[in-house]
Amino acid sequence: MKKKFLILFSTIAGLALLIIIFYLVDIREIFSRAKEIGFLGAGIFIINAFFVIFISSLSWRLILKSYGYHLPFKDILAARLMGIMVSYLTPSMHIGGEPLRIYVISKKHNLPFTKIGATVVVDKFLELGAGLFFVYLGSICILIEYKLPPQIYFTLLAVNILFGLGMGFLLVNFVFENKIFTNMATSLGRINLLSKVIKKIIPQISEIEGEVFLAFKEHRRETLIAFIFNLLSGLFIFLKPAIFFYFLKIVFSLSQLALLFALTHLILALQFTPGALGIFEVGVVGIYRLVGIGPDKALAFSLMVRVTDLIGVSIAIFLVIRFGLRRFWERKE
Repeated sequence: MKKKFLILFSTIAGLALLIIIFYLVDIREIFSRAKEIGFLGAGIFIINAFFVIFISSLSWRLILKSYGYHLPFKDILAARLMGIMVSYLTPSMHIGGEPLRIYVISKKHNLPFTKIGATVVVDKFLELGAGLFFVYLGSICILIEYKLPPQIYFTLLAVNILFGLGMGFLLVNFVFENKIFTNMATSLGRINLLSKVIKKIIPQISEIEGEVFLAFKEHRRETLIAFIFNLLSGLFIFLKPAIFFYFLKIVFSLSQLALLFALTHLILALQFTPGALGIFEVGVVGIYRLVGIGPDKALAFSLMVRVTDLIGVSIAIFLVIRFGLRRFWERKE
């Protein structure tokens, strides 16, 4: 009940922010700017967004193959789309759809949850690592070329250090096969209120960690190639603003794109509304002003992003319904 209330409250808050920002900026100007990119620009922008999902699905497929699972690519792509939809619609910093990915693949192909879970953990780790690479690239450009308010500098520095330490800590534990999550679960299990639940899942956590270690011990080559795929996927995300604003006759420098990527993902990392609703729009106006882009053009870009997201979420919802109905009829038979 509390979770539902939190999601409802965050959605209302996001909608309120969205209404306010679109009220303050002439909405006719926003749509006028969005129309300027034309069908060609919109088509390339949407293709780029789905190419990101396609490449990231190839990465996960490679990880699955390294574990001995040669699955149809369409199933992997469908599971990833459904996972993205859940992560997008819940205020969870784009993390939350992974259990659905595990469930869909495990159930459809009758595979062990722990092994599929391990491939998803590895895939998510590589995805976050690739994203952090571009965030660091942007942060370096910011520190060298831009004079920003001290609070932005310190926030960016703190987030970079925090995420860098977190990713480094996980990598060290994966490489040296330290079952950090099993140890954490064991410690939590000593709390009376949590002991019954935690003790039941400790064996599964331990087994998943053991399977994750294989990616950094026995499947290093495949894991490295999968990381390169994630870097390529991150590059297409990096180029999103360049594609949109090119059709508005605005060309960004590499340092400007790096600045936009770093600060935008800083906002997304701190989201507390579904799909960063309202937060993304307010943040985009402030961030793009740093590179001389007015609020009407910035919000036109955010509008194009939302249209692309809506297409992806609609496809994912269709897949969720289709998968659920098929499982229902199979159970009846």
